[in-house]
Amino acid sequence: MSALDCGCPIVNAGPSLANTCSANSFVTFMTLVDVFVRFACPISDPCGRVVPNTQPDRVYDFVVIGAGSGGSTAAGRLADNRGWNVLLLEAGWDEPPGSQVPAMISYLGSSIDWNFQTEPEPVACQSNAEQRCTWPRGKVLGGCSVFNGMMYMRGTRKDYERWVEAGNDQWSYDDLLPVFKRSEGNRQIGELVDAKYHGANGPFTIQRFNDQPDLAWDVLAAADQVGYPVSNDLNGDIFNGFAVAQANNRDGARLSTAKAFVRPHKNSPNFDVMMNSTVTKIIVEQVNGIKRATGVQFVYNNQTFTVNVSKEVILAAGAVQTPQVLLLSGIGDKAVLDSVGIEQVHNLTGVGKGLQNHVSFNLPGSIDRNSTALLNDLTLAEYLSTGRGPLSSTGMSQVTARLNSRYSPADDPDIQLFFNGYSARCAYDGTLGSPENPDNPDAKRSVSIAPVNLHPKSKGSITLKSSDPFDHPKIVANYLTEEDDVRTLVEAIRAAQKLASAPLLKEKYNFQLSNTTNYGNCSTLYTYDSDEFWSCAVKYATSPENHQGSSCKMGPASNPETCVNQQLQLHGIENIRITDASVFPTLPSGNTQATIVAIAERAVEFISRTYS
Repeated sequence: MSALDCGCPIVNAGPSLANTCSANSFVTFMTLVDVFVRFACPISDPCGRVVPNTQPDRVYDFVVIGAGSGGSTAAGRLADNRGWNVLLLEAGWDEPPGSQVPAMISYLGSSIDWNFQTEPEPVACQSNAEQRCTWPRGKVLGGCSVFNGMMYMRGTRKDYERWVEAGNDQWSYDDLLPVFKRSEGNRQIGELVDAKYHGANGPFTIQRFNDQPDLAWDVLAAADQVGYPVSNDLNGDIFNGFAVAQANNRDGARLSTAKAFVRPHKNSPNFDVMMNSTVTKIIVEQVNGIKRATGVQFVYNNQTFTVNVSKEVILAAGAVQTPQVLLLSGIGDKAVLDSVGIEQVHNLTGVGKGLQNHVSFNLPGSIDRNSTALLNDLTLAEYLSTGRGPLSSTGMSQVTARLNSRYSPADDPDIQLFFNGYSARCAYDGTLGSPENPDNPDAKRSVSIAPVNLHPKSKGSITLKSSDPFDHPKIVANYLTEEDDVRTLVEAIRAAQKLASAPLLKEKYNFQLSNTTNYGNCSTLYTYDSDEFWSCAVKYATSPENHQGSSCKMGPASNPETCVNQQLQLHGIENIRITDASVFPTLPSGNTQATIVAIAERAVEFISRTYS
């Protein structure tokens, strides 16, 4: 079906799939794939896309800064109230059609990625130039939900108990469960998951992908062999174990938060969206002796605009750029602001403090199968006609496990395993049986495991390099500076090795984890496979997850490391609310997107109560 059949022009947003595969030999075929996807209406959705404004109104009830998971959810839910005028500002453009294909999780480093780098790390990322870690962040309508793995994980009951212990008694698991259910449109209730824990009527469609490689199910059977629990639903009554996860996808295509929450309002007269619009500051003034956000300044098409705000500014620029926007607006620690010549407007020492991220390590492996490309003429045709086949999933990346190390109690899993392999994202021609890598046609299929520390103790910060809003902020991650983080990550490696030893994986696949990587001088300094060796290796080849948070924490104003109260209002400026991962008091145990959506849902709930 062509876009002309839909009555709309084809979507030309974003980079081509040809630019997401590493070698020049892939360009010709991947360009062809990109064209087919752009002309496939059910996938590229040309008629459902928002038409961006090029000129804002003078005043809005609400201005939402950032269209990632928190911003898209908040903006869409606010626009549900036709009595409120809403403006959504996004620094990037619309989603590329190719990103709608679940297999194409390959846009990291492209033009829809901010491509942040940390400052040189004191301990971690030793293999990287200048010991800087790479931090992908979405610069696109939908944010990271446009190129993440789509896995739907909510965290555990114990995670939200920690939030309560941090002074947020309205944020227990029982408080959040109905919020999770409100946004969720789960298509497998009764068949796979329990209605006690899942909602069926929300806009965020959740289900397993339409395709799994046989190895995915064999990993679960292997986990059972070596004594690990296996679950249909790690968001249900048992949080631990191995699972083929559910994900945010609909009819074989990715479901970003922009597609779920923003696109339904494309024709709403009370809703404007401006893309390629970089916010430079929030304007704060004294109104009747009270500090209030009265406007937002941003740059679009090299022109500076200022819009007035009659009710609230919703700040959802993410764990990196929410503190950046606050600091650019003069809101933060005076010493930080003075260092770049910005006048302090409001003292809030917690801005940018306490930054955390899950940290992982990649264990490469292989199985005794030929590494043929799963993307070919046949699988492309199957996907375009039915929404099924290997292009409709993320391959082995849909498999995960949440487990306990010896340092954590049974109800508080502290490690996660991710997998990679059986990807259908790149091919250099459409011939059935072509090798994945034309330069190494006899290679065995690679399958890697990434162990993750879910409860890091190391903390970093976000500050500014300059007063220029177009400069990237200064990111200090401080990975693995707490030795407990290293020990937990080594425990996670041991969990991956235990799985790899399962008889099923050995006998059926000859699954092997690599034992030939030196990790700098680690193999010279330490005996291979000793705890000391792996402690050295994780510092050398650190793999940051894209689960950044806690840089503008929720908590009591008496805590100098917090920024917002339990209604997500900025301490001292109540008509600025934050609806992204920066408000996490601590990181949830798993992928963060579901929790961000719930935070935005609750913010709009609080707003509705305020203005009812």
